[in-house]
Amino acid sequence: MPPSTKSLFYASLALLLVCALLAPRMRAETLTITSTPPGASIEINGLAAGTTPYKTDYPGGYFHKPHTVFASRLDHSMSVKISLDGYVTEHVILTEGPFEWNSLNGRHHGNYFLLKSSHFTVHLDPVNRADASAEPYGREGPLIPASALAFRPAEKNAAVAEASVAIASDPPGADIYVDGDFAGQTPSTLRIAEGMHRIELKSPGKQPWSRGLNVTRDSQLSLHPVLAASP
Repeated sequence: MPPSTKSLFYASLALLLVCALLAPRMRAETLTITSTPPGASIEINGLAAGTTPYKTDYPGGYFHKPHTVFASRLDHSMSVKISLDGYVTEHVILTEGPFEWNSLNGRHHGNYFLLKSSHFTVHLDPVNRADASAEPYGREGPLIPASALAFRPAEKNAAVAEASVAIASDPPGADIYVDGDFAGQTPSTLRIAEGMHRIELKSPGKQPWSRGLNVTRDSQLSLHPVLAASP
């Protein structure tokens, strides 16, 4: 005997309830892009987005590995162009990937990207300090040249002492995170406020590297770890 319309209705309703229970909460997280000096124009993937300091909300699945087939995923890479009159324009890749995902039953699969950090900070170099003959930033190597990058915590002011920290890696091109914030790629020289900080390096196919670093006033430090292959 074919199922009744009422039975089909209740079966569909039950399926919707199961999907709702399995799906993760769509918790939004905030992407923040700041620059020194502020007021720079922001273009994300070629589209005007606003000026620094810039904030926008994205689903949590854009920042963290999705755990279910129902999670929101970022299905393309993202880059940002930061420009301000009188300063060198910077281009930064915001994402890492692509990564592959598969559902438990193997029927659904695809690729996704993750945002490298929830907070990006870029120091803009004045035009008169730029080398006009320099190659474009899209070349192989650091996303942000060492001369154009300075990491500064949001609460920094003129009274905070800093030190120079040169960070390289073997192989080069690893992503640098300072206290959880993306700060560029190796090799780079960063200006970091004195005190205890956590330095992390991440590179595809390599094990993450991290260490605590006690930065003292006006010191000059260097790090050059060899990144081990992932098991």
